[in-house]
Amino acid sequence: MKAGRGAVIAAIVLLAGACYRQVVQTGRTPSSTVIDNPWTHTFLWGIVPAKPIDVTAQCRSGIATVVTEQSFWNGLATVLTLGIWGPRHVTITCATGSALGRGALEVFALDESPEARSDALARAMEASARTAAVVVLRF
Repeated sequence: MKAGRGAVIAAIVLLAGACYRQVVQTGRTPSSTVIDNPWTHTFLWGIVPAKPIDVTAQCRSGIATVVTEQSFWNGLATVLTLGIWGPRHVTITCATGSALGRGALEVFALDESPEARSDALARAMEASARTAAVVVLRF
């Protein structure tokens, strides 16, 4: 009788940590560039999140899709470590085209000086007020 209860409890615990999949789409057209991280580390049942994944060098035009999932192997690793280490599989698909939306403007700071940055900010605010469009300020 006790062995049967133990088996049921073990099955419930294993099923509670089932696989999952989350897809975030930005609405941009995907490109052929895909960044695949099958073992993105989280800890303490996900309470301590993974470090941010910097894809700015690979995705110059932005991100089209981010898929986060727990594969069978990720789930097995989580169960074996009692949730202390909980890896996730993250797949990022870069976007094609411009990272700016339609009608967006870019304003660049000419150098790193505070005066140049202040001037660029003033130009960006003026352009935004004049055109009512998105203005991206680049330093």
